[in-house]
Amino acid sequence: MSFINLNKKHYLGKGRERACYLHPTDDTKVIKVVYKPLENLNQNQLEYEYLKYLEKKDIPFSHLSKCYGKVHTNLGEGYVFERIKDYTGETSISFKNVVMNGLLSSKLEIELLDELKNYLLENSIIFVDVALSNVFCQKISEDKYKLVLTDGIGGKRIGLKSKLYLYSNLFTKYKVKKQLKKLDSRYKKVIKQGIDAKTRLLSE
Repeated sequence: MSFINLNKKHYLGKGRERACYLHPTDDTKVIKVVYKPLENLNQNQLEYEYLKYLEKKDIPFSHLSKCYGKVHTNLGEGYVFERIKDYTGETSISFKNVVMNGLLSSKLEIELLDELKNYLLENSIIFVDVALSNVFCQKISEDKYKLVLTDGIGGKRIGLKSKLYLYSNLFTKYKVKKQLKKLDSRYKKVIKQGIDAKTRLLSE
């Protein structure tokens, strides 16, 4: 396994456990490295195992960021993920950014969100972290978009629940429906945090 050196120029951002870096030799990929290990929580490992599970089930990755496996870096063990880019080659922005700044019409926002929710429900995909910053809005042509999950996929921690997500269809369906309701609530909350109603109307 090759060794990869990461530095500040590759840094893209961080969550509560992982930092994200642009892959130094492949701009179609990013590397996520754990910078703050949390008890019973290794999101890299959890996501990798869950995504491999979905691959074996032949689940389409139309709304998921792919994981290409493990690498060694100067900052520790990392996992390589697909970088979500627009058709222009620019990095896609988060759905949270889109909603808070009224970059798309409310009608289109809801259509995109419904498309994502239907995809998750039809394929029984667990999405534990409903933060809209984990959802990227990818521009796939001049006037077409889709939402892609880049984080928070699979279980929160290694344990009984993470196993149930793999082996119990009933439990998984229940969990997916529960999370979709939370996703709706989070979307409404972000609207209130963002621009006011008058500004939103200008994007209609």
